[in-house]
Amino acid sequence: MFWACALEALANRPDKIMATQSSTSLQDLIREDFLTCKICYDLYVVPKILPCLHTYCQKCLEPLVENGTIHCPECRLQSEVPGGSVGLKTNFFINGLLELFQMKHNKDLECTVCSSAQKVVAATAHCLDCKDFLCQICSQGHCCSRLTLHHKVVNLEEFLAGHYDTEVRFLQELWCQDHPQEALRFFCDTCSMSICRDCRMLDHFQHKVVSMSSAVQRKRPSVEQLIKSLQGTITCISEQEKAVEEAMDKLKVESEHVKEKICKYVEDITTYIFAQKDCALAKLNAFLTEQLEHFCLARKELQSQKDKAMNTQEFSQRILCVGKDSEILHLEGMIRTRVEELQAHRLPQLQSQIPELTIAWDEPQQLSEASIFSLVFPGEQPTRNAQPLELGSESLTSLGEESGEVTGTPSDSDEDSFTSESDSHFKSSFSSTGWSRRAGYAFSFQLDPSLTKQKPNITGIAVVPHSGQVVLLDQANAEIKQYSACGHFEGVIPLPASNSVFCGISVCGKILACSSETHLFFLNLDGLFLRKLQLRGSESSYPLASYGDSYVAVSEGTLCSISLYSPSGACVGRVQPDNYHGGKFLFIAVNSWEEFVVSDFIKKQIVVMEKSGVVLNVLNPSTSLLAKPFSICVDEDRNIFVIDQFKVIQFSPYDNTGKVVFSGQCKMGRPRVLAIDSNNLILVREDGNTHVFYLYGSLL
Repeated sequence: MFWACALEALANRPDKIMATQSSTSLQDLIREDFLTCKICYDLYVVPKILPCLHTYCQKCLEPLVENGTIHCPECRLQSEVPGGSVGLKTNFFINGLLELFQMKHNKDLECTVCSSAQKVVAATAHCLDCKDFLCQICSQGHCCSRLTLHHKVVNLEEFLAGHYDTEVRFLQELWCQDHPQEALRFFCDTCSMSICRDCRMLDHFQHKVVSMSSAVQRKRPSVEQLIKSLQGTITCISEQEKAVEEAMDKLKVESEHVKEKICKYVEDITTYIFAQKDCALAKLNAFLTEQLEHFCLARKELQSQKDKAMNTQEFSQRILCVGKDSEILHLEGMIRTRVEELQAHRLPQLQSQIPELTIAWDEPQQLSEASIFSLVFPGEQPTRNAQPLELGSESLTSLGEESGEVTGTPSDSDEDSFTSESDSHFKSSFSSTGWSRRAGYAFSFQLDPSLTKQKPNITGIAVVPHSGQVVLLDQANAEIKQYSACGHFEGVIPLPASNSVFCGISVCGKILACSSETHLFFLNLDGLFLRKLQLRGSESSYPLASYGDSYVAVSEGTLCSISLYSPSGACVGRVQPDNYHGGKFLFIAVNSWEEFVVSDFIKKQIVVMEKSGVVLNVLNPSTSLLAKPFSICVDEDRNIFVIDQFKVIQFSPYDNTGKVVFSGQCKMGRPRVLAIDSNNLILVREDGNTHVFYLYGSLL
């Protein structure tokens, strides 16, 4: 009750009227919509205020009380009301405004004094002190008595226009509920409640009692501070609301992005399937046409032989029937010769060569149970068989292999040696396993039109950031071949003079890094020589990789370590895996989390480690599809792609088993080195031909 009375007193003090003005004026509050209950949509009747400061009629709240509790119809705040709606505090603020509103909206205002004398006279004035409406005669004599000498009588039209609303509010008093004839003019500090004169003398006689004005003056600073502190809460809520709106907008944008990816994937895979259908039907039609032509020729020859035999039979039969003995004997030799010729003729033996159809995706369990699209929502773990595959640009090193070393081309006797085939055979022989990851043929690089002295031996591949240009290190001709992202040949860069052959290549920002036995060469992208560094150890080849434009990582073979060199030529670090010995590091890649991925040629496994040397994971044949891991690369989502004999296997960060994304036929030759470019294409290099594939089968 105190707060309602205190706030009422604050609003009614004339000396504080100008000091407490706010954006809401009293005139704005004396409106029917503000004084209307939001349950019954009528003017408040006995307005009760809830702890959440929402106000309703007492009768409107009664049906909402259940088991001593009530939920606010607006904010749903639950409040304890053991005494029902009657026990709730009355909103005296609303009551005061209602009184003023009802006085101003009474259409037939009569003189209060004349009405007491049984006269009906229209009022023309209003006394602010005694609240009487006065006619013109009564208003002139109203201030003539001692009790009404200082009363303020005002013009009725001005009163109804709201010119005196503030003064009326100041003169309004709150009446005691226990003593209806007494106004609440005191405040009991002991009970913390407003009281009247009778309450003070009876129930609160020995309590600490102060005047209402003193209590308000004491409480006013704390009330103002409470209101002021609420502004910070409002600001904080507004910021959170803005953050929620931004999150909603971002969610909608990202959802649209995912939707576009799904639709694009369906469109791409549909286009691919229809293209495969057209290709297969075209091959079938060509085969059918060829076979039918053979059968037609055979049938024509058979008909000819049949006609010849029938004619011979008919002629011979006539000779036997009507010919003389001498005629039969005379023609017997010719008939015998002709019959023997016809019987000796070999008829064409045609076999019905019906093509056998094999459908790579004809796996009922996959098609009925596996989900094509997998959405990983917050708080969920992605399943191993449905990992998102995002392809990104990554500079990587790819080298050759000969007798266990990363050098020239393999010998013809090697069971894994390459044998080149035509592009058309390459496309038709392509196959891969699993629905979730597949590689679809896109295009092939143009052949180098320049005159080279020897057959190209590509031992390294790298992608230039931003431009997407692909550079291939040709060890046999000591040059770097340059191709556009679309596979168009752009030229060659001669390698620096060296007593040993070059092997590895990587792009670090605007620097080309090439390894030649125990030396590391730095060139600019135009091939200009910059510097030459001495490498650790005595390996015959040093595979390379880059981490953005920060450093070049050098795989150090049997040392089982990695040295890091900045573009300026300084050694900026060394990665030595903990307690790792007896292997030989070969190909290397660095992912977006600065994790180092190397293939161990001796142990036939892949090691993933941090820059500190902590080994994060080891992929080996006992726990994965690996058999003889060779060239590797990574994409921006930490997926690892490994050439393993005739296959390309992909390992996601959540899958140690691996999935085959490409499987070439043995007669096609083995993939050599590979890379991932910024257009989500995987480049596979084999025996002098470069082929580009797009990966599909998951949310890209």
